[in-house]
Order: sequence, then C-alpha cells, then structure tokens
Amino acid sequence: MGFCDLGARYIKALQKGELQGILELFAPDAQVVSPVYGRLDAYQFYSALLADTRKSQLQLHHSICDREAGKLAIYFTYYWTLKDDSQLIFDVVDILVLDNNHKIKGLSIIYDSRDTSKKIASLRQQE
Repeated sequence: MGFCDLGARYIKALQKGELQGILELFAPDAQVVSPVYGRLDAYQFYSALLADTRKSQLQLHHSICDREAGKLAIYFTYYWTLKDDSQLIFDVVDILVLDNNHKIKGLSIIYDSRDTSKKIASLRQQE
C-alpha cells in the first residue's frame, strides 16, 4: 500500500466503523482536531465518534497527495447516522499529516459544524 492511497484506506476504515481498523492507520501519538469533539488523541476521538454513530457512509470525491510535504487532503461527503437514528449529511475536507512510516500523526477535520454541534450536544443531554 502506498503513501497516496492512505486517504482511500482511511475512508474505507471509517465507513466500516471498526476502531482497531481505523487506529491501525495512525501513529501511536496521533492527534485529531475536530470542530465538534475538539483536540483529542486518535483513540479518544474515534472512541467518542463511534459511540455516537449507528452508521457511516462516505463518498470520496477527491484527494490531493503531497509526498514532499508528507500531507494528504481528502474531500468527501459524510452521511452520518447517529445512535438515535437521526442523519446528518455534510461535506468534509480532512488534512492528514503523515510520519515517515506513512502513518497518520495529525488529522484536521474541516466542515461547517453548526448542525452537528447542536445534534451532538442534544445526544449528550439524552444520556
């Protein structure tokens, strides 16, 4: 598996929703920055995300690979079914920073989070 296909592998792993499969793509000390969950280590972020998720469908539109900079950008639409069966649909750009072993050491998630922030806050109140 090559450097530039990591974005597609990440999308597939996220869609499967298996924590271990997702974490295999990350360096042990990886950080994720999310508009809804904040800055967390990868384990904490994906544990929280998967706990809130019933189903994820992702449609990859485009990816940009910069080997020299060690970065990938992936643009996709996220069809996110939450644990209460509500669905959110939004476009996302993820910026992945890779280490020398082609593992993700940093992930910045970029999207308009107004609706998702409200919905996740509502889920927290129901718990």
